[in-house]
Amino acid sequence: MRPIRINKNHVKISPKLSWYDAVLDTVRKEIKDGVESMGLVNVSRLDIISRASQLFDPDGVHLTKSAGSIFIESILAAAEKSFAAPFINLESDDAQDHHENQDAPSIEHRVAKLEFDTEERKWNDNLLFARTREELDMAANKTKEDRIVITGLTTKVPPPADRDQKKAWLRKLVIDTITLVKPDFDGNVGFINQGKSNGKEIPMVEVRLSSVEVAAAVRKAYAEKRKEGDGSTLGKLYMSNSVTLSTRVRIDILKSISKKISNDKESGYVAAYSSRPILHVRTKTGKGEEVVNRAYTFTDAIIRFGQILNKQDLDDAYKRAGTAFRGQLEQHFVVLRDWKRFTSGPSGSGASGRSGLGGSRSGKRPRQPSPSSQPPKSKKK
Repeated sequence: MRPIRINKNHVKISPKLSWYDAVLDTVRKEIKDGVESMGLVNVSRLDIISRASQLFDPDGVHLTKSAGSIFIESILAAAEKSFAAPFINLESDDAQDHHENQDAPSIEHRVAKLEFDTEERKWNDNLLFARTREELDMAANKTKEDRIVITGLTTKVPPPADRDQKKAWLRKLVIDTITLVKPDFDGNVGFINQGKSNGKEIPMVEVRLSSVEVAAAVRKAYAEKRKEGDGSTLGKLYMSNSVTLSTRVRIDILKSISKKISNDKESGYVAAYSSRPILHVRTKTGKGEEVVNRAYTFTDAIIRFGQILNKQDLDDAYKRAGTAFRGQLEQHFVVLRDWKRFTSGPSGSGASGRSGLGGSRSGKRPRQPSPSSQPPKSKKK
């Protein structure tokens, strides 16, 4: 379909093409057959172009007034039919009576409602995609619970040039490092995967240990060792569980939420070292009383708190995601946007939370646009 521009006085379709009418039926058939051949339930087609809307002013660019009206009406009618669904009106009886006394919804209202319905569908689709990917990642992470990832390895012994000797050198370095953290480690290592070196002598390594319990014990020992003294006894050494990149991005987002919601009455904590990261929220009910704990999975946390995030809060998540999810950021993480990746400055979340960077709701269904801005009809006496 040709691009359109709508303003108060004109509907502009650019440009008028001499061959358009001749091939319109062929184009319609090709698009219809192409959509049907995909066999996908989440892809649909709207047949909105009417021959009666192809009448142009002498400039060959602007539709005539009547043709423009037909063009817009055909789009709205087809879209409204596609998005048609039962809607429960939660307004008061007085508000309903007020709407009933108004004129039929204007084109402006119908366009606003179409935008609302489109955003609503996009929001729900992204939540479904995000929840599905979260489940798939959890299943993948569970298969690697017997592994740890180590970065920041250092040694004064240079690596040998021979490949086999270098493998033995790296294995000894890994075992010595783990033993430094956990002195009673038995030295049983299944395999060591080297990450990309990125120009460094010692890259990130993924180590499979003898069991899930041993891997958890090593990570726990590392955390306790890290807390000793001023926290610098281990230098840049870092140990973590082995999870997918998308899980790491979710952790960054959950940590941003945790920082935003923490205050004198409420605090957030992210359980990052698990196959599925969880946001825990602790709320004090009063002096001397117990703390109420709530837990949110990533998708649930986005639904509840996503609207409070802005671009600066998500910088770490954007950096970690890099270009690995290009074109699919929203489907994986809901609150990340491809078009926001390289922009700067704060971004609000809008009334419904989906029109801005927040991309989420606080649990309430946004109000539909009011049926009309026209004054109500006066009743005949």
